[in-house]
Amino acid sequence: MMLFFGNHGDYEVTCNFFSKEGQTIAKKRICHNVSKKEARDGMRDYVTNRFSDIIDVAHPIKVVAKLTAK
Repeated sequence: MMLFFGNHGDYEVTCNFFSKEGQTIAKKRICHNVSKKEARDGMRDYVTNRFSDIIDVAHPIKVVAKLTAK
């Protein structure tokens, strides 16, 4: 059964993006019991929805997920 759930865990996800004014903005969250891909995608969706009015779309949104120690 670990075949399906072996890659799930708690991830600390950091997202860096630029505002329309040129400021670098960093947001950090903890995602529980998800895969690394789900953590990254969830953070990207959160930032895109929450900060849609200030994101500079000319620059990429960088998302990094690291497994937290238990």
